[in-house]
Amino acid sequence: MRSSSFVKLTAPLLMLASSGCVLHMHRDGPPPPGFSYTPAPTAMEPFQVLERHPVVLGEPTSRTRYHDIVPLQFVSSGHNGHPENLVLGQYFRSHEPGRKKLVIVMPIWGTSTYPPRKISTGYARRSGDAVNVIWIHGDSPVFPWADLAHTPDEKAFVAMARDSTERFRTAVVDIQRLVDWAGTRDEIDPARIAVVGFSMSALVTATAMANDSRIRAAVIMMGAANFAEVFSACGDRVAEVRTHVMRDFGWSLDRYRDFFHELFDPADPMRFRGRYDPEKLLMIDARFDDCMPESARTNLWDVTGHPDRITMMYRHRSSFYSLTPLGLNFSRRQIYRFLDRKLKPAENPAAADRG
Repeated sequence: MRSSSFVKLTAPLLMLASSGCVLHMHRDGPPPPGFSYTPAPTAMEPFQVLERHPVVLGEPTSRTRYHDIVPLQFVSSGHNGHPENLVLGQYFRSHEPGRKKLVIVMPIWGTSTYPPRKISTGYARRSGDAVNVIWIHGDSPVFPWADLAHTPDEKAFVAMARDSTERFRTAVVDIQRLVDWAGTRDEIDPARIAVVGFSMSALVTATAMANDSRIRAAVIMMGAANFAEVFSACGDRVAEVRTHVMRDFGWSLDRYRDFFHELFDPADPMRFRGRYDPEKLLMIDARFDDCMPESARTNLWDVTGHPDRITMMYRHRSSFYSLTPLGLNFSRRQIYRFLDRKLKPAENPAAADRG
């Protein structure tokens, strides 16, 4: 079944690649009526950084032409699902002295490492010694979908879902913790920090952007707002959880949606209207996304003030092929160019936005 699906997925992409075409739509324009932006003075409840455990760097494990590859870890600010409650990653530390831009690349928790690995290694290679990059690893899922789909009773499901909410909150706070740490480092320019998120970590990145105005730029790839609607409509493993709860516990779809509203509305971008600067964002989504509904993607675009938006004409997973040679590295190039523009050194930060 998987082999057949792969063939069905790759055949049209191969045809597109051979023709030199990646189907997409680029949208920009003025913010929606009534939109305004005010930088967030502080993080909103419950996303304040309350504990600041030290970030520990190990000895370099390898060396490239431009970077030392250094293990990075710190104790998470809350329960994040790791057996030792650690945040782990790789730090691509520039050889050259002086303050450089920093790009934090978030994981797709518990699934593919390809997108974050390609963006981390690729942008470090592209920018050379002018950038530092942190690739956060994500072996422990924020949402353990397989476990959620096999909870023995309603009480166990509710407890596990609430634990997943805590993992999400913790991931947002841990991004801010890294920004705190970056501000103490001689090799990092704290005015030029960006975050890149994919799928679930795109949701985390969107929440972090609204709670930390120090983040200079962010890429939200395959994300959305209105999280409860996402969990109520997403297919694949998410749908298996929904089917399990509705079939085995007798929940209606409305009850299921309301439950996730209660859990995730505090983190939803819709809560943070007015805290997004569209000049800081690049949104990449999928026209035929079978996880992030069109309404939720439109909600995100509207609440963030209509940032640059590139819509791939594929489904959720297949759109990630645009990060690969099979998809002509289209999205990789768009992400790299966006980061180049937004992280330019400039005495006047507005000048970087116009670059």
